[in-house]
Amino acid sequence: MLNILDLEQLSPELKSIAQKVKQGERISSADCLVLFEQAELGYLGALANHIRNKRHGNKTYFNRNFHLEPTNVCLYTCTFCSYSRLIKKREEGWEYSHDEMMDMIKAYDDKPVTEVHIVGGVLPQYDLEFYANLFKAIKAHRPDLHVKALTPVEYHYIFKKSHTKCLNFIIGKSPF
Repeated sequence: MLNILDLEQLSPELKSIAQKVKQGERISSADCLVLFEQAELGYLGALANHIRNKRHGNKTYFNRNFHLEPTNVCLYTCTFCSYSRLIKKREEGWEYSHDEMMDMIKAYDDKPVTEVHIVGGVLPQYDLEFYANLFKAIKAHRPDLHVKALTPVEYHYIFKKSHTKCLNFIIGKSPF
């Protein structure tokens, strides 16, 4: 069987990283940059599979999640977004309330899900307090449910808009 970690055509940098992986060492940020710049996707998958195999044998674990999209109306026009509606055409989209979103969460109560993935558009009314209250309500309702939420664009807008609240939250003076 071919060992992809020992291929002759690997650059010295990729061989060094492969050696770290084989020995169970943690790779550095610089190693990650080398992987990003030089490694083929299949090679990255082989490294990841090697680690999985060392840790768990032939077992693979999956996360069962569902998606909650609070809105598809957005202030921004990101070129990578495939479904958003501009705020000036908000009648073409949807905007769910806190209660509507909690009803969607509760619809999965009898399902064996482990995570809710929450992403959507950027709206002024979906601010830091809105999301903090939503996440608290989800965890209060179903503590075992992992909340994976928001994109960098959403975080950037929320934190920019709530600068003072964020700073107070960071230093331990929660605004909620």
